[in-house]
Amino acid sequence: MTSDFPFLTRSEFGNCIEEFERAYGAVVDVEVRQSRGSHTYLSIHKPLFLGQNNDDAVDSDIEDVEDADPAHLDTVCPTLEYGRIEYHVVYSASWRVPVLYVRVHTNAGVEMDCTRVTDMLVTDSKVRGAMDAVEFGGALGIQDHPELNEPFMYLHPCHTATLLRAVAPAHGVEIGQRNYISSWLSLTGAAVGLFLPSIPH
Repeated sequence: MTSDFPFLTRSEFGNCIEEFERAYGAVVDVEVRQSRGSHTYLSIHKPLFLGQNNDDAVDSDIEDVEDADPAHLDTVCPTLEYGRIEYHVVYSASWRVPVLYVRVHTNAGVEMDCTRVTDMLVTDSKVRGAMDAVEFGGALGIQDHPELNEPFMYLHPCHTATLLRAVAPAHGVEIGQRNYISSWLSLTGAAVGLFLPSIPH
């Protein structure tokens, strides 16, 4: 359990991300990392198909290529464009909940801008409308990653506690340190293309 659900202490957050890594490490490219300031955060990486690589237009349909090596696919099919999406789950001391940071690079190392990433990852019009309705510029914004001091897109955490409080009891789910991150990502990750696979129990 957590001491003040849905809020977390930094120590509880550390336990939660370690539990997530233990549970999903065999099926997701995930690791707990330590920042220069000795705080821990969770890093999840996914390869993804960006579309046809031509000068006129790039197809913005996103397809998962989880089982493929994008570097190898580039050499086999040079007209296709692949990239890598990076998700970081970071503790917010202000909000006392996790925050999801995201950035996308092409295989050439070019970081993709917020508009293109939003177009690729937020494909559901209802989700996009709900995200745009969040005060202060929408749910998806850009700010410096608190542990890396590099610009990332992030999902604003202003409704995280309310969402977790509303969903857990309504569905009879008890959320503790073991399943906090997976429960939270199941609710928020889809907004930026992060879907968790089923894991054997």
